Amino acid sequence: MILRSFILLLLLLIFSIVQVWAKNPISHYEPTVVELLGIIEQQTFAGRPGYESIKNGDEIEHSWFLRLDKPIDVEVSKNNRDGNAEVERNVKVIQLASYSKKIKSSLSKSVFKKVVLKGHFFHAFSAHHHARVLMLIESIR
Repeated sequence: MILRSFILLLLLLIFSIVQVWAKNPISHYEPTVVELLGIIEQQTFAGRPGYESIKNGDEIEHSWFLRLDKPIDVEVSKNNRDGNAEVERNVKVIQLASYSKKIKSSLSKSVFKKVVLKGHFFHAFSAHHHARVLMLIESIR
């Protein structure tokens, strides 16, 4: 009886430890700068005017994504100024954004390749956003 109780207690302890270890890494929205490892993908979506069907005349819209090696959780930092930001759990795909022609060129050369991206997160807020979390890229390697 005592041995069974001890084994049960030991199993519960091991299960609790495994659950703690199994949690996703936590990242934060801007202004926190993060580095992520993943594979670059490009996807095509229907754009203006209706964001519904390329076949029916909507513009073609291409978007870049980073498919993460491991999922992450994204939380709102205390000094975040974006009222749109919200906690997202188990994020596996991040849509990419950049104002730099050099980075956009690097993305197009990196399709299906593993890269490390540095930048900061923001939350989706428009019809052009096709992932819950987006990253404004500062550098790619």
